[in-house]
Amino acid sequence: MPEQDNLEAVRLFFERVLNAGDYESLRALSHPDVAIPQYSPGVEAFRRHLSELRDTFASPDYKLMDAVCEGEKVAVRFSVRARHAGKFMGVPATGRPLNLWGVMIFRFEAGSIAEFWSLVDAQGVLTQLRGA
Repeated sequence: MPEQDNLEAVRLFFERVLNAGDYESLRALSHPDVAIPQYSPGVEAFRRHLSELRDTFASPDYKLMDAVCEGEKVAVRFSVRARHAGKFMGVPATGRPLNLWGVMIFRFEAGSIAEFWSLVDAQGVLTQLRGA
């Protein structure tokens, strides 16, 4: 799959999966055995992980800020606005709005997301949740 097709798949992931919570699109975009570090492999585990995030950080508005494509990988810098609606790292739901940033890396195989990594500014999130 050409790099531009991989980038378009990432854009669809942001629009349909992260922002709209459309998990059928996740299934369509992902390899059945997609690997996510620290989680069980497979698209169902990926769906559960994203669903839990959506329950914790409600009404998300993800923005893809930058993207770099090279071969089978796409790396993106993103921001997200959401509301803290569930327990996160020991902090019960506060209802506070959050602004955070992070990086995601996608590896594609045969046109599907085969591996997914994500890194967010967890310390910044905790600071906002605690009202510091």
